Amino acid sequence: MPLHHRFRSAGRRPPFAPASSPCTASRRTALPFRTALLATAALLVAPALAGLGAADAAELPLKRVVLSSAGLAQFIHAGTVNGGATVELPVRLDQVDDLLKSLTVFDRAGGIGAVSLPGKTPLAELFRDLPFGPEALASPSALLNALVGTEVEIAGPVNATGRVFRVEPEETALPNGGGTVTRHRLALMTARGLVTAVLEDLTALRFTDPETRVQIERALAGQSQNRAKDRRTLSIGFLGDGNRPVGLGYVVAAPVWKTSYRLVLPKEGGKARLQGWAVVENLTGGDWTDVELVLVSGNPVALKQQLYTAFYTDRIEVPVTTAARVLPRPDDASDATESRPGPRAKAAGTALARRETMPAPQVGQMQRLMAPAMSAPAAAPPPAEADALAGAAQAAEAEEAATQLLYRFPAKVTVATGHTVMVPFVDREVTATRTFLYQPEVSARRPLAALRIRNDGEASLPAGIVTAFDGGADGTANFVGDAQLPLLARGTFKYVTFALDAKTDIRREDLGVRRTTLGKAVDGTLTLTTRSRRTLAYEIVAPADEDREIVVEEARADGWSPAEGSKGVEETPTRLRLAVKAPKGQTTKASLVLERTDRQTVVLTDYAPEEILARIRGLENETPAVKETVLKLGALVGEINRARAERSRLEAERKRIGEDQERLRRNLQSIGANSDLGRRYVDTLKAQEDRLAEIARSEQTLDAEMASKRQAAVEAARQLKL
Repeated sequence: MPLHHRFRSAGRRPPFAPASSPCTASRRTALPFRTALLATAALLVAPALAGLGAADAAELPLKRVVLSSAGLAQFIHAGTVNGGATVELPVRLDQVDDLLKSLTVFDRAGGIGAVSLPGKTPLAELFRDLPFGPEALASPSALLNALVGTEVEIAGPVNATGRVFRVEPEETALPNGGGTVTRHRLALMTARGLVTAVLEDLTALRFTDPETRVQIERALAGQSQNRAKDRRTLSIGFLGDGNRPVGLGYVVAAPVWKTSYRLVLPKEGGKARLQGWAVVENLTGGDWTDVELVLVSGNPVALKQQLYTAFYTDRIEVPVTTAARVLPRPDDASDATESRPGPRAKAAGTALARRETMPAPQVGQMQRLMAPAMSAPAAAPPPAEADALAGAAQAAEAEEAATQLLYRFPAKVTVATGHTVMVPFVDREVTATRTFLYQPEVSARRPLAALRIRNDGEASLPAGIVTAFDGGADGTANFVGDAQLPLLARGTFKYVTFALDAKTDIRREDLGVRRTTLGKAVDGTLTLTTRSRRTLAYEIVAPADEDREIVVEEARADGWSPAEGSKGVEETPTRLRLAVKAPKGQTTKASLVLERTDRQTVVLTDYAPEEILARIRGLENETPAVKETVLKLGALVGEINRARAERSRLEAERKRIGEDQERLRRNLQSIGANSDLGRRYVDTLKAQEDRLAEIARSEQTLDAEMASKRQAAVEAARQLKL
């Protein structure tokens, strides 16, 4: 939260207070930071420190706000602190991850101590170390019941000292039938025995154990500090002596700043007036008072990570290593066998040996490992480099970097929390030409009034909405329409469309695609080249009293390009534009011719004869040799088709004979082979078997004939020259 963050310097409280201190009741996470972690961080903070006098020693004010169109904001605070001071930075809970990721602390002369903040669930951590839970603070009776056995001293109608036994609710009738009231009776175990008293009637109750009192104070302080559930306080300690300027910066999520342009159209051509405004919202929860405002237009990589969430890694569980059980052997003088450890004892002994021989970290080594986590020496950046950046920032209003565009405002800005402001970042003339843009997908019959804007300035113009005005005869600016300006890099131009032209009529006709296929055949391999030609025709009827220059814009399809010899066609990565001059009162015809070339290579010898014929038939560059091959292949295909038809007929006859033989054999089994009918069945079966043999021979002949025809087709394709 970019608020005015106060810090405490009295008493030089260290970054980590004792656990018993109310202000540090919850566990805190220490974050190591070095001065000037990154050179870029130092350069960002250094301009905010430049020219900084003796700032109010009670706060570290917000000096600079850098808003990005990617939905991020960088806040830089700068001021003067004394050695041993601690700056406290309240932040929203949902921004802690971003702050832990990006916080950079800068101290030229001193050193930076620990940076810490309460855990993500500080109350849960706090009550984990206390003998009671947060529900115990709901009422005095709940607290006493949570601390049963604790010694207390009471005063009032009953004076006693003893240990809490129990607090029980009891219903008491009010006089005159006024109902009942719930009261609580406290039971204490004293030296005199069990003593009871009504809790609501007591004038004082004191816990005699000092440790119990400290625990209750810690719980109450923790509840008070965490009353704002969605806030955390980050503490930054500064080491060293004396006053010196320091700074800190961080990047968190913020509303995207928006771009809004005002465009005054030129009369005939030349220059148009362009004014750009940035719409900025302050939703941080704190006022921006006299801050340097920088707007950044770009698309940086923006990542999130749950740095404020505790993660634990899985560990491999291994069995506990114990020494082998010892079983004493009875003293038997006649047994000379030596006692040897068993396999289990050997394994345990080996494990113990490995554990004992592992090198333990030395004290000096442990200190070196922990030192970077506690603090780091300060390292100031080269003054010349920081001063050069500060001077460049004051000299330039717009600065174009490799991947983003920065706008710095010469005057400081004040924005109250929850407010929206508009600040101008562009106000200059741009080269502009009036024209009309025809986009058939937007309007099939009407072009759009447009302006061709060239950015001849020193910096790019970010994308934004444009409100267009036209100057009237009386000097007023009349609204003519809204438009969208895409990102306009310096030295480039874009079309801005703002109204429909109802005076001009356009008819568009797609005349279709005409294809020409050429072939080249070598050793059975055919290369097909297909040239496609598409023609789009336009008839433009201009107004009776005004000339028109129409820019026809068509979507650019993959593989299509303007036909060879086309003039006046502009190509962009996604569009094709054809400029057409349409005199007033006339009908002007124009056309956009597109071409496309596709190539395909096939191996004719891998295809069936009919497919080979389909591939080479109808080529534009057909030669007499090709025609002869086509005729030959046609004859071969016809013969193969006739043989295939004959084979199909024979296959059908074989199937009919098989079905009839199955019927005859069933009947023969019923009547027997020695009857007259049975003998007739046997003769029929013999004749059918003879026919089946003839069919088999005929099929073999047809198969050989078709194979020969196919081979002849392959040879014809291989010998084809084209």
